[in-house]
Amino acid sequence: MVCISLSMIPVLKKDLSEVKEACKAKNISMNIKNTKIILGKFFISLIKRVNEIEESLIAKGYNNA
Repeated sequence: MVCISLSMIPVLKKDLSEVKEACKAKNISMNIKNTKIILGKFFISLIKRVNEIEESLIAKGYNNA
């Protein structure tokens, strides 16, 4: 699990840059006031990715038991 966690760091960095680009395209400035919007979109994409990983691990037969 540690290996999976460490391998996700570059992926999360890429996701954050994509969210930043989307905000720039929508003309949302990067400041403290808009941090809530930016982090909200980032965490939504993060939760979706974690769900996909969970489903793939379950399909491969990894269990908590």
